[in-house]
Amino acid sequence: MRFSKKTIAAISMASVLMFSMVGCGSKVESNKTAKNADGSVTLNLWVHETDSPEGQLYKKEVEEFNKANEGKIKVELTQIARTGDASGYDDKVNAAVTTDSLPDVLTVDGPSVAAQAEAGVILPIDDFVDKEDLKDFNKDIIDQGTYKGKLYGLGAMDASVVIFYNKDMLAKAGITAPTSVADAWTLDELYENAKKMTKDDVYGIDMNLKSGGEWNTFAFLPLVQSFGGQIVADDGKTVDGSINSDKSVQALSYIKKLVDDKVVNPTPIDNSFENGKAAMLLSGPWEKGTLDKYPDLKWGIMPYPVAKKGAEAASPCGSWGFYMTKDCSTEKQKAAVELIKFLTSTESCIAMNKANGMPPARATAFDKIDEFKKEPFNIITEQLQNTAKVRPLTPNYPVISDQFSKAITNTIHGMDPKQALDEAVKQVGVQVK
Repeated sequence: MRFSKKTIAAISMASVLMFSMVGCGSKVESNKTAKNADGSVTLNLWVHETDSPEGQLYKKEVEEFNKANEGKIKVELTQIARTGDASGYDDKVNAAVTTDSLPDVLTVDGPSVAAQAEAGVILPIDDFVDKEDLKDFNKDIIDQGTYKGKLYGLGAMDASVVIFYNKDMLAKAGITAPTSVADAWTLDELYENAKKMTKDDVYGIDMNLKSGGEWNTFAFLPLVQSFGGQIVADDGKTVDGSINSDKSVQALSYIKKLVDDKVVNPTPIDNSFENGKAAMLLSGPWEKGTLDKYPDLKWGIMPYPVAKKGAEAASPCGSWGFYMTKDCSTEKQKAAVELIKFLTSTESCIAMNKANGMPPARATAFDKIDEFKKEPFNIITEQLQNTAKVRPLTPNYPVISDQFSKAITNTIHGMDPKQALDEAVKQVGVQVK
């Protein structure tokens, strides 16, 4: 499976919201009827999945919620597909922002939260949640939903990136795969082992370099973080000295080395790993759906690499969550958060995993899903609990991520890493003041 913008990306929606809404004032009170004649509340929920198993789950959960709250709360579900370029759903949300016609609750991808919170598009939910219950959520889920000390939303699923490997190819090369985060390969070890398995028309590793877009930031920012760097300063807007730091240059130089030495294919064919054209694959839990179609392939999972011995480990994380919007009237906000709680309960996290294979957002859900307790997916559990680092929590993230991703793409296609990153600084400077 190729990594698609539909799975993780959120650049389009956040960037439009950031520039169209910041400065437009605080919350606009909804003109929707707060309560029905019988005293019940009707909530509108928008989600970004339609006919997929995840989309079907949303339908089922809304039916269950309505049945459990009959006579008190009724949820009306609207499902809007996201297209490959992240439009569709995002366009609908953008239009609703400008006309004060947002639903009461909607799904938002992690990297978009800061921009939407800064713009006043989504509202804090701190006053409606149990602080003890929040301790059950993965730390990165709380982090991605928090902006300026306020919690804006919660999710039912998480994500991570690991290295899938062909057991037969590693065995033939005399290579032993690490089985825990503590034993993760360094980047040098990954290079040497991948190079050892590169021969004829088989690459050592497929890093999904053809995907581009948000995948580049999601998958490779942890390399910068493991080197001790970041792509933006603490002020959330200064990138000179961060995105083009020595740490970032080291990370991109490593990717360039893999490409130049033909250890990784910059334009891999679809399912290269599954078809024996790559010994290893950088991907996430969504890959299992494809792997299940290749029953003869013996594969395992090893952790995301660390920059060097003694360096702090970092790994990708974060996903979609549920958020209350500015157009949810005060009288309906408690009910809206009750819906969010229901959709992010332990049971809902487990159901989401069954629907789309993604790791759950709660510890109690991890405890009840055997797949994440044993090999090979225990590696994902270990990463989310120990090395997960969220992408920068800044309203400027969409612009910064876009330029960092372009710098990676430019490096892959031959540009000097420092030159590519310096160009990113210039482009961010044009868009972020």
